[in-house]
Amino acid sequence: MVDGINVRSKSLTKRWFKLLILAIAAQVLCLVLWGVTWPKPPATELSFVVPQDEVQPWETVITGFEKKYPNIRIHLVTDLEIGYTTDQRKAIYTADFQASVAQYDLVYMDIVWPLQFAEHLRDLTPYVQKDHLDLSDFLASDVAAGQLDSSLYRLPMRADVGVLYYRQDLLKQAGMTLPQTLDELSQAVDTLKSSINTGYLWQGSRYEGLIANFAEVMDGLGAQWIEPETDNVGLDTPQAIASANLLKQLIQQRISPDEVITYTEKDGLQRFLEGQTVFLRGWPYFWEEIQQSDLAGKVAIALPFAFNNTPGIGCRGGWGFGIAQNAAHPTEAWTAIKYFTSAAAQKQFVLASGFLPSRASLFQDPEIVAKYPQMPQLLGYLENSSTFRPFIKEYGAASEILQTALGDVLSGQQSAETAMKWAQAETEKLLRPVSQGD
Repeated sequence: MVDGINVRSKSLTKRWFKLLILAIAAQVLCLVLWGVTWPKPPATELSFVVPQDEVQPWETVITGFEKKYPNIRIHLVTDLEIGYTTDQRKAIYTADFQASVAQYDLVYMDIVWPLQFAEHLRDLTPYVQKDHLDLSDFLASDVAAGQLDSSLYRLPMRADVGVLYYRQDLLKQAGMTLPQTLDELSQAVDTLKSSINTGYLWQGSRYEGLIANFAEVMDGLGAQWIEPETDNVGLDTPQAIASANLLKQLIQQRISPDEVITYTEKDGLQRFLEGQTVFLRGWPYFWEEIQQSDLAGKVAIALPFAFNNTPGIGCRGGWGFGIAQNAAHPTEAWTAIKYFTSAAAQKQFVLASGFLPSRASLFQDPEIVAKYPQMPQLLGYLENSSTFRPFIKEYGAASEILQTALGDVLSGQQSAETAMKWAQAETEKLLRPVSQGD
């Protein structure tokens, strides 16, 4: 009897074991099927604002990024009809900083914004240190522009410097060299008037582009806007007043058209591409469109006019990335910044656009130089022949004051002396406000 019970017990144990195995197998199968059919979590979306002319090269870089990081999607924000000026982009970010959660985790910013935006940005230093990111290949001056005290708020993406484009074919035919003074420029335009309908185009609208143009003229004539170390303002000096007068003289002497006071970069470039202009002050990325036009092979690059018989100086620009303090996805934003500012991504961006890299080694890259042979020359401009707008926290307001003064001069509403003295007083009040108790 005992033996019979043992046999039945063993048989039941085997059955239960088989059932357990089947149950486990069924559960595993369900889990597998569940994993296949269960919806994946949505990708993190990061947005930043760009001008219209950067959309195509950015899309090229973003395609590679999203392939490597499929859980992160990048959304470019722009106005496809008119694009966004520097001032408009700044206003968009400034408004977004006031939100509880940022719409733009990535802050794509001008080289003079970091000190103004610092309180709204995350310090990138911990991210750099954690990933042991080597910054030595970046242009040192571009990195320094993003630093305040011991914090880093901006990592450079692309450099920039003001340049002069000129019709070398027309100058050669006339047996002329580049003019060095206002009188020489006027004579050159007069000599070539049968071949052109305007002489010199630049950015004269009331926006940041006008400030970049004026900074170059001021440097050439020995003027200084603001000394960042002391906050000394030099807008009422004879040199600064002469600089404002010179811009007005360009219009009065018919060297530049009346409508130049409404021009942004896009306006001047489009008119230059029509083939009826000799000189254009612009930025290196103009080269790409020029080479795709009927002017290919007819245009050369030089430093902007100094108007004082010496080599010119280009105003430094450049754009880079920071992370908003109110960012919803700061870790993913840093992942994007590391990728975008890498040598490989910058090279891809440069080849697709003609913008300047922020990594020094790329100015000598064989593939880049083959397409843009002026790259080594432009690196020399950046390192030896450039000037910065003042790095001050109050830069935005100071720029608006100067834009207003210059706009009044160019439109004939104020004399250069009156407008610049007003700008001097307003800028001094901005930098050294009188306390409530005084």
